[in-house]
Amino acid sequence: MSSDKKVRPIKITKAQLSLFAKELQEAGGFDELMIIKKAIEKNEGKIYTFTYKDIDKYKETYLIGMYEKLRPQFNTKVPYAFWSQLYIALKGCKTFSK
Repeated sequence: MSSDKKVRPIKITKAQLSLFAKELQEAGGFDELMIIKKAIEKNEGKIYTFTYKDIDKYKETYLIGMYEKLRPQFNTKVPYAFWSQLYIALKGCKTFSK
């Protein structure tokens, strides 16, 4: 069974990646940043992803400033899926590689 929906990579600017890298560093890692952004929760050693019915409210809260232009590309009820795309892009960017 095939799906008509195709996963489209989001378009991210260098400035957005720089901000994301800075937030990762300040948070201490990806999971820690995802907790801050209310995308996951850790409880008793397990990780739970959040699902939001009102994604517009989430976007208005967490896709602000430099990230605001990414709102139209945020097409999921699971914020972790969105932020993971930024993390993958960051890891693939030679500018930010260690």
